[in-house]
This record gives sequence, C-alpha cells and structure tokens, in this order.
Amino acid sequence: MTNNKLPESVLFICYLNSIRSPIAEGLMKKHFGDKVYVESCGLEKGESDDLMIAIMKESGIDMSEHKSTSLSDLQDTLFDVVIAFTEAAGSAAQAIFEGSDTIVEIWPTPDPSQGALDVRAIMNNYRAIRSNIEQRLLRRFETPESGSGSASENGPEAVA
Repeated sequence: MTNNKLPESVLFICYLNSIRSPIAEGLMKKHFGDKVYVESCGLEKGESDDLMIAIMKESGIDMSEHKSTSLSDLQDTLFDVVIAFTEAAGSAAQAIFEGSDTIVEIWPTPDPSQGALDVRAIMNNYRAIRSNIEQRLLRRFETPESGSGSASENGPEAVA
C-alpha cells in the first residue's frame, strides 16, 4: 500500500524533461506550494515545449521559465519520492536511488506529442495528460483541501 502522506521532496522524471515531468512539477507546486520541494528532470535534456507551456497557462501555471535538466545534471539527489513517467526513467531512478530510502514509483504515461498531426488533436492529448497527472497527484498525496488522500486501485506501481 502506498503512503499518501505529503513528502518533503519529490522528483519527477521523464525522457526529455519537456512535457510530462514539467507538467507534474508545475501541478505539484500549484497544489502544494512550498509544503514540498519539487524538481523535475529527464533522462536527457530536451528543448522547451511550447504546447506544454500553453496548456499549463490554461491552468494558471506559468512554465515559460522552465529549463530542461537531465538526471545527470541534478545537484540534489535526496528525494523522498521519485515519480517516473516511463519504464526507462523508472529503471534509471531505481539504479540511482538504490540503497536509499527514496520511494520510486513508475506511472507509465504516454508522450502526448505522438500520434495525430492535427494541432487541435495534439493539444487535446496534452490536456488529457495534464488532467491525468493532476488527478493522480491529488490521489497520491494528501490534498490541502481535504487533509487526506486515497489510494487508487489503479494507483502507481511503487518500487522501493
């Protein structure tokens, strides 16, 4: 069973730190503010994604200053929880945090930029990923509004 208590620090990892992990970072900061230290990175450093910035702005979150960081560039590797959005990111996190008390969770999440070439369809993919990540974050961690979170039957796969 997953501990839903709000940790002191969370790291989000995806492939390029351009879409999924910055979305999660922005949403975590929106919902939990300075109650938790939040950072994101990628297995590799990607470019800024204008569609990610646009869909986050729709939610009142300014990601225009986001700078992509790679896992190897991280200055701090002391995190209570690491959430990886790909199996490869999860494997890398498990290797780096092996032997520590860090909880590594893998939340397989598709790349919203893949698929249809129509801009409206891609934007809807981004919005769906944003919504999915937001719902999972609020289920995973205690929400400030309710004071408690609840584990989901379809919750994250935890790897310690």
